[in-house]
Amino acid sequence: MNTAKFEFDSAATAISYIHQLPHLHPQKSLKYVKKALEGLDNPQQKIKTVHVTGTNGKGTVCYYLTQMLINSGFKVGTFASPYVQTFNERIQINQQPINDKDLVALTQKTAQLVSKIQQEDPDFYLVQFEFLTVMMFQFFAQERIDYGIIEVGVGGEHDKTNVITPLLSIITNVGLDHAQLIGPTLEDIAQEKAGVIKSARPVILGEIPLEVQSIIHDRAQKLAAPIYSYQKDFTVKQLQRKAFDLTTFDWCNSQYHFSDLKVASFADTQVIDAAIAIQAYLLLCPQNYPQTVVKTSLAVASLPGRMQILSKDPLIILDGAHNLPAIEALLTNLKAISQQKRLVVLYAAMVDKQRDAILQKLQPTADEIIITTTEEKRSAKVSDYQDLTSKEHFVAPWPVAFAQALTSLDSESMLVICGSLHFASDILEMLKSSNN
Repeated sequence: MNTAKFEFDSAATAISYIHQLPHLHPQKSLKYVKKALEGLDNPQQKIKTVHVTGTNGKGTVCYYLTQMLINSGFKVGTFASPYVQTFNERIQINQQPINDKDLVALTQKTAQLVSKIQQEDPDFYLVQFEFLTVMMFQFFAQERIDYGIIEVGVGGEHDKTNVITPLLSIITNVGLDHAQLIGPTLEDIAQEKAGVIKSARPVILGEIPLEVQSIIHDRAQKLAAPIYSYQKDFTVKQLQRKAFDLTTFDWCNSQYHFSDLKVASFADTQVIDAAIAIQAYLLLCPQNYPQTVVKTSLAVASLPGRMQILSKDPLIILDGAHNLPAIEALLTNLKAISQQKRLVVLYAAMVDKQRDAILQKLQPTADEIIITTTEEKRSAKVSDYQDLTSKEHFVAPWPVAFAQALTSLDSESMLVICGSLHFASDILEMLKSSNN
């Protein structure tokens, strides 16, 4: 029997093929992705990697670290999850998304590989994220990158990217999200994220809750993995907000002290993400004198959909915060700039998120909460929201909700759009279309 031929005439048909693949296997297992990679002579073993997990902040850490490595003259592959504006963003080289031609070629090659394996093992298949992971490792090996910055999909130990022995691992933070997949408890989630730690390879830790620190430290000690912890082994000082899109700070560890670093954000969380990225960079490139590289790399525009300022007057902020820890961080960040402004929140979330807890958390700070829904299949609908308070009302479709939120603003108000990176993507796409 011949291997099936797969012909995709465009990136759109290739992406459509990937999206129709199953989401999950019945059991958590890396055997499927490993088998596929073995069929390609294990491209993941031919590249140097950094593995990044955490409940929030992964994308920003990857972004800053990628920027530093590029500015040091390296060719850097970045695997991002999820994308914000285009599917191609998921696989990048030197911050350029994979082009359509390469995306189509890799989809065909990977589909044919699966078909070939199925001739010997009819029960074999790849789920969406496995398929994408296999494509990514092929592409990075083919392009002979110097470093691959690999962001997990969900969790760590059982994540489909966990088939590498990275130069170092990063755990940005640990909070309650994806509890149905890797929980249900915070301890379970910490255990799962600790799975990215590898023998004798350093691990960098961001803000880890006290009650689960021992889980991660025990794993690192068992594997003789050196630990570098935020606030203990590296820290930030002299943090000053200069504008909505400018915060300055100093960074130091036992070896270096960098003064007057700048990030294009008012958010404390992005300063912490930057601090983690600096520590990772210094471990990867100890031979470079890094002050200039670090300064230049942090002063770039923030990632889309992460505390993004859409307008300064009236103040409109777009943030992909989609879980309780991210919403808590968002509110902490807002405290620094709210200046007694009336706060309007436009919120759209996926049905599997802690929506009631999130709305409850927003209640004391927000003056008005407009809830809406998107065209994404998993987006929560009006029937998913019960017992809304006098501050909360549901408006659909989302462009109408957005327009209503805008009309309620004046110079004493601010609008925060949050709930999902999918929603952030919809907003950015609409604004892009209206500007063309």
